Amino acid sequence: MIQFTFENMESLMEIIRKYHPEVFLNNEIDLKKLKQILETKNREKSGLHWTGKENSKKQAYTRSEFKYLLNAEKSIDADISKNIFIEGDNLDALKLLLEHYSKSIKAIYIDPPYNTGSESFVYADKFAAQKNKKVNNPFDTLHGNWLSMIYPRLILSREFLRDDGVIFVSIDENELANLKLLLDEIYGEENFIDIFSWAKTETPANLSRKSKKVLEYVLCYQKVKDKIKFKGIKKTSPSSNGLLNQSNAINTLIFPKNLVKTKIPDRVIPKGTYQTDKYTLELLEDTEVHNGVFVKEVILRGKFKWTQPKLDTEIQKGTTIHIPTIKLSPSYEKTAYDEEVPPNLINTKVGVETNESASKSLTELLGAKVFDFPKPPSLIKYLFGFSDDPNGVFMDFFAGSGATAQAILEMNEKDGGNRKYICVQLPEEIKKNSPAYAAGYRKISEITHKRVTNVSQLLKGKVNDAGFIYYELK
Repeated sequence: MIQFTFENMESLMEIIRKYHPEVFLNNEIDLKKLKQILETKNREKSGLHWTGKENSKKQAYTRSEFKYLLNAEKSIDADISKNIFIEGDNLDALKLLLEHYSKSIKAIYIDPPYNTGSESFVYADKFAAQKNKKVNNPFDTLHGNWLSMIYPRLILSREFLRDDGVIFVSIDENELANLKLLLDEIYGEENFIDIFSWAKTETPANLSRKSKKVLEYVLCYQKVKDKIKFKGIKKTSPSSNGLLNQSNAINTLIFPKNLVKTKIPDRVIPKGTYQTDKYTLELLEDTEVHNGVFVKEVILRGKFKWTQPKLDTEIQKGTTIHIPTIKLSPSYEKTAYDEEVPPNLINTKVGVETNESASKSLTELLGAKVFDFPKPPSLIKYLFGFSDDPNGVFMDFFAGSGATAQAILEMNEKDGGNRKYICVQLPEEIKKNSPAYAAGYRKISEITHKRVTNVSQLLKGKVNDAGFIYYELK
């Protein structure tokens, strides 16, 4: 009989968290939900169900029969680079990589097929069951194959992340709801961060639908959700930040002499009441302006956002105070702004490009239009910046056009970081009637490799490691 101690109880908790993260909420186990899962004879009846779910799950835990084969000819600086590109099925690649990269990845971004039913992409984005197969459940017909494909890969993805690691998964409305349920099951609902909406286009197609499709979605989970805020963009230019607010109580602020800037001509300003369109201010003592600066203290009573200690602290940090006009309404400009918590709408206002911009840039980089809807590197840089580590390892096992590899190298170029990437792409055949085929490409992985090669050559000497090791799975 096992005697439970604190140590093996912690181990048991880790095992439960690994295989059933969905039973945790606020770091506590929902015993009723755990009991239901353990007592259910047919596990497929709990949670999101489709035919073949259990077989799909088993795929994550079977050994791969493949091995890495180095392709030195396709690599760049293979003897010194720590970046990795793998050509092969990502499920096998993940199983092999796990031996060396378990609990070591800072962030994962993937852009899997969306199961749109379309066959116009350079890859076949159609996972619905074949009509000649006997599938009685309409849900299975539409979603079963896609779910069976993505499920084991998402299970393995969690094993790679550090405790502070984050995963971002791009998707559209076709599988958004199902993907959310899967990620809740694998990562635990308590570790859900947000569904970010990305404005993928500024010129949506006017198709025969009820609405124009402007948005795609990025689901975000952290392996172990912590209290550290995500970082969005910084303000790059000063803006007018007024110090008055109608909802605040009236208090008094003393602005030091020879510090407050103004556009008021030289003069003595007598104490008294001064007004803006919305606010009333009381100047408690005479003050004076000379050469664009208040050379005496400015003592004001009004509905201020700040207290005196806050004002003093901001002045010590270099924040500039302005009282520009005789209305005596003060404002401030900071020399540096903290990153804002990111909004869950991602568009050009936060520096993220659209599909059209990404397609144009990729066409210029490769010399031909070879990918219909590439993700812009600016999207991936923005997402990774939420919880960054300049020395971290980042992963994308649906590498597609190679935008993630480019994003990592450009992040390193910007701040001198030592981020590394691991990218995996299936050597799926390209359709003969596609522009990519006409441009000479025969596999999607060839497009990925070409982009990564071109970016590496462009940034060589500008980043610490612009190379990569090219592996094939055999």
